[in-house]
Amino acid sequence: MILTGIPGKHPARAHPILGCVTTPDATPSSSSSDLLVDAFARYMIEQLTGERFVELVHKEVDHALEAAEMLTLGEVMTAEQVAGVALKYASEWRIEGAIPELSGEIARRVHARTLLASEAPISDVVDDEHFAGLAEKVTSLPAFRRLLEEIVSSPVTARWISLFLYRSAAGKLHRQHESARALPGLGTLLDVTERITSRIAPRAGHSLEIAVRELAERTTQRLISRTHVDGVLSDNEPLVEAILELWDEHSSDPVGSVIAAVDPDDIEDFLILGFEFWRDFRQTTHFRSIVSEGVAYFFEKYSAVTLAELLDEVGVSRDDMIEEALRFAPPILELTAANGMLTSIVQRLFGPFAHSDEVQALLLDGPRS
Repeated sequence: MILTGIPGKHPARAHPILGCVTTPDATPSSSSSDLLVDAFARYMIEQLTGERFVELVHKEVDHALEAAEMLTLGEVMTAEQVAGVALKYASEWRIEGAIPELSGEIARRVHARTLLASEAPISDVVDDEHFAGLAEKVTSLPAFRRLLEEIVSSPVTARWISLFLYRSAAGKLHRQHESARALPGLGTLLDVTERITSRIAPRAGHSLEIAVRELAERTTQRLISRTHVDGVLSDNEPLVEAILELWDEHSSDPVGSVIAAVDPDDIEDFLILGFEFWRDFRQTTHFRSIVSEGVAYFFEKYSAVTLAELLDEVGVSRDDMIEEALRFAPPILELTAANGMLTSIVQRLFGPFAHSDEVQALLLDGPRS
């Protein structure tokens, strides 16, 4: 827009910013500010699209890393701030129904289309060396040994073993009994004997069953009581060998054959149980203490470290930052530039500045020395 001088007063002069002609008494119209906003929007679109954006990313990442070398973690944030954010989203963030539902649907999809259909052997997922190391490490953990000690010493274990022994013995006797029936003449004799026994002592069979069970339980408890659990579990080599032998038998099985043992409904049930546990556990004082202590230690160790050193510690390099910026930003910026959203953003943010009194004065008088 060209602003002409007023005849008879002051000579007109070119505006140093807009390149238009103004006079000292002239008042810039709102159109001048609007033109300035539009020009800035076009400039930003040029900078944020195409090759210009690639150059901009490289420059700004370098500037950001230079600044990161001068700022420490403790200068930009506090442990209380980070702990507050962590506790807010870990303890107070509501897990809506759509999240467990979506998780279940994704798990079903992965189970059906990826895992169940996989013909790759299990050893491709976990190789023999890693599995052997994991088995040896787990079985040597004190917590694992204590768990085994509790299981071996438990009365429930004794009852379970005695029941197992009883059923094995009963099954063997039953098989022998059926074989005897198959012999000519002996089967008839057994039938007659059973009928006579049932008439003389109808409860004899049931009492015998109870007696055998009690005997098996007493024997099991006696054996366990005579066994020194610490001595049995002090050497984990036999247990590791048993685990590795089982692994050798099945490590070449397809992944799908193992996954087939797990039903999609079971997966959904596990997810629901996991969500329910997390929902309750995150409300406990114990969980809040864990988060607070973890954040406090992190700041104790890295508070005086520069942000650049911290990025290097966690493995984020300059190339990583540039790669991720160029991976996600260009398609979004191209789209918003094409549909006008980017222009709208610039106008919304820069418009009030362009219409401010300071800019209006600059448009009228030019920069002051």
